[in-house]
Amino acid sequence: MFQSFRNQKRWLMLLAMILIIPAFVFIGINGYSRLNPDANAIAKVDGKGIQPEEFDAAKRNHIERIRVQQGGTVDSSLFDSPEANAAILYNLTTEKAVDAQLRNHFINISEQEAINFIKHANAFQKDGKFSPELYQNYLAATGKSDQQFVYELRRDLAKDLVINAVARTVIVPSKTAEFLNDALREERQVRTLIFSPDSFKNKVKISEEQIQKFYDDNKEMFRVPQTLDIEYVVFSPDTIKVQEEPSEEVLKQYYEQNKNKFGQEESRRASHILIVADDKETDKAKADADAKAKAEKIYAEVKANPASFAEVAKENSADPGSAKNGGDLDFFTKGMMVPEFEKAVFSAKKGDIIGPVKSEFGYHIIEVTDVHPASIKPFKDVEPEILAIWQNQQRHNVFAENADTFSNMVYEQSESLAPVVEKFGLILHKAPGLTENGFLDPSLNSPDINKRVIAELFMPESIADKRNISAVEVNSSTIVSARVIKETPEHIRPLSEVKDEIKDSLVLAEASELARSAGEEKLKELQAKSNLAGFGKTITVSRINSLGQSQRLISAEMAIPVKELPAYTGAMNHEDYVISYVESSKSAPKDDNDFQRIKDELAQADSMGEELAYYDALKKLYNLEILKSEYNYKLPTVLK
Repeated sequence: MFQSFRNQKRWLMLLAMILIIPAFVFIGINGYSRLNPDANAIAKVDGKGIQPEEFDAAKRNHIERIRVQQGGTVDSSLFDSPEANAAILYNLTTEKAVDAQLRNHFINISEQEAINFIKHANAFQKDGKFSPELYQNYLAATGKSDQQFVYELRRDLAKDLVINAVARTVIVPSKTAEFLNDALREERQVRTLIFSPDSFKNKVKISEEQIQKFYDDNKEMFRVPQTLDIEYVVFSPDTIKVQEEPSEEVLKQYYEQNKNKFGQEESRRASHILIVADDKETDKAKADADAKAKAEKIYAEVKANPASFAEVAKENSADPGSAKNGGDLDFFTKGMMVPEFEKAVFSAKKGDIIGPVKSEFGYHIIEVTDVHPASIKPFKDVEPEILAIWQNQQRHNVFAENADTFSNMVYEQSESLAPVVEKFGLILHKAPGLTENGFLDPSLNSPDINKRVIAELFMPESIADKRNISAVEVNSSTIVSARVIKETPEHIRPLSEVKDEIKDSLVLAEASELARSAGEEKLKELQAKSNLAGFGKTITVSRINSLGQSQRLISAEMAIPVKELPAYTGAMNHEDYVISYVESSKSAPKDDNDFQRIKDELAQADSMGEELAYYDALKKLYNLEILKSEYNYKLPTVLK
C-alpha cells in the first residue's frame, strides 16, 4: 500500500495543488489583511497603523465641528481635496504621536480627577451646583456613555498637561509687545471719497455668452447636496399639554409639605478687618503671634469707637476687595463663608463687634451690621409658582408613563405621525432642505434633529418607504421621530435657475473694476493738485478700530510715513474704491489692559509655534510614516 502511494505521489501532489492553491488564493491572501491589520494603513506612528476607517471618522468629526461653528450646513465635497486630506491626517498623526508620548512616559490622569473636573465644569452647573440632568443631556446629545466620556476626558486632560508644559516656556519681550501695541493703537484722521460700483452698473453690458461661460467654468459653485424635506415630532415634558387643573386644596397641601422651598433663609450683613501674618518673617510662630497682637489692638480700638470701623478697615484690612468699602461684605447666608467666620457672625447680634476670629486667611475683626431673619412666603404669593411646579410634575409623569407608548406608536403606525400628534397634542414640524450636515437654512437647525436623527432619516429604507423612523432618544427627557416627505438627489442647479445670480455677480465685478479705474485716475489728479470737494467729514481710524474699512484700505492709510502727512492714498474697500485723504496721525494713550491683552495674544501665537515644533519632534521620535502616496501632500504651514 505504501509502495503504491510512493508510486502515485506525483499525481497526488498535483491533485493537492489543484485543490489547495486556489483555496489559499481565495481565502489566505484575502485573509492577509486580517493577519496583518496594518496592510491597508494610511500612515504609521510608533509602529501603529492609522486605518482608512479611522481617517474617515476623523474627517466626519472635523466637518461636523465646522458645521457647528458656522451654525449651518457645510459642503462636504470641499474636504475631498489633497490639501484637506493632508490637514486632517496631520491632526490625526499629531494625536497619535502625543498618545505615544503619554503611553511611553506613563503620563496619566486618574478617573477621580476627571470626575472632579466634570463636577466643576461650568457647562454642567446649575444654581452653583453640579447638575446630573445637564450632564446626562450632554451625554445623550453626543451619543456617549458616561464611561466613554470620562475615558476621553482623562486622555484629553493628560494631553493638555503635556502641551501646556511646552506652551508655558514662551516669554514675550515687553519691547515687542510695546511696538505692536503702538502700531495697533496709532490713530489717523482721514476724509474719504467713495467710488461705488452702483454708479457704473449702467455702463456694464453682460452677454449671454459671458453668462454661459461663467456657468460652464464654475458648475461646482452651483452643486446642491442631496436634501430631504421632512416632518417631525418632539415628545418631551416641555411639549406635553396638561389639561387638568388642580384644586386649591391640592396646591395648599403641596405648600404645607414644602414650606421650606418657599422660605428665605436667614442672611446677615457684616464688615471685617483682616489681619494677616507677615510672609517675610521666617519664624512662622512669631509672625502669627504678631498678627494676633495687632488684631487684638485694632479690636480694642474699634470696640471703643464703633463709628471708626470703616476708616480703620480701609487703612488696615488685608482684604483688598472689601477694604475699599470699609470692610463691607454685603449680605450672605450660611455656607458662603469659612466655618470659623460664619459661626462667629451667626452667633452674634446686630451691632456686635467681635474678634479676633482666626481662619485660614488670618485674624478677622467683625462687625455685624444687619440681620434678615428667616421667613416663609404666604401661600397666595407663591400659588402661581406652586401651580407651575404641579404642572411640570404632571408633564414629567405623562412623559415617563407614555414614552414607550410613543415609541411603539411611531413604529407600529409608521405611515404617519398624525396618531401621536392627536394622542399627545404635539406639534407636527415641517422642515425642508435637510442635508447630512444639517439644514440648508441654518434657522431650521435644532438640537432635536441631531446626528442620530439625521442618520436614521438618510437610511435608504427611510427615503424609499417614507415611513416614520424609530423613536430616537435625543436626551434623557426628549424623544424624536421623523419621516421623509420628499427627497431631492444631489444635483447641479440648471442655468435657468442661476442665470440672474450669475449676471448680477458679473455686473458687480465689472462695475467694481470701472469704479477702481475711475478712482485711480482721480487719485493721480489729487496727488498733483489737492482738492477736497466731495470728501466726507473727518473720521478717526486705527488698526484695531477700522470703522468698517477693509484691511486693504486701513493698510494703505497707515503705510504713509508721518512726515509725509497730509497725503492722498487709495484702495479697494470691499466692492468700492476709496480715496483717502490722511490728515494727521497721533498715538493713543497707553492702556495697560490692552497692552497685557496684546502681550498675552503674542504669547499664545508664539506658543502655537512651539507646539507645532513639538508635534513635529514627536512624530520624528515615533517614526511617522505616510504609507499612501495620495495622502503625502506637502501641507503649507498656515494650514497645519
